[in-house]
Amino acid sequence: MSGHNESVVNLGAHASRLGSARANSIYVDIVLRFLMVVVVSGIFIWLNHGVLDIVAEVMKSDKEMLVARQITASDRLITSNVIMALVGATVVQTGIGFIAICTYLFPKRAAETVADTDE
Repeated sequence: MSGHNESVVNLGAHASRLGSARANSIYVDIVLRFLMVVVVSGIFIWLNHGVLDIVAEVMKSDKEMLVARQITASDRLITSNVIMALVGATVVQTGIGFIAICTYLFPKRAAETVADTDE
């Protein structure tokens, strides 16, 4: 009978180790998700900063050529169409970035997936 009690104690210790491993797994998952958000956000900011730098340089070039009378106002490189395209692309890029980050941070739970396949 004492052998039976030892099995229960060993199972309890085993369950405790499994709980600890699961907690560690969840912690690592959270840390990795946070790092991924930081990396994706950093890339997003870096790329948009690059686009704004290019636009600023071209606008500076336009201004210099207009002042020197090398081009007319209708020959500018940066027009209203260029500005609208950049704003539109930035809005789309931001939306897709948020969707990607949110679906990564909040994935569909396994229980919901099982329930969906049972129906």
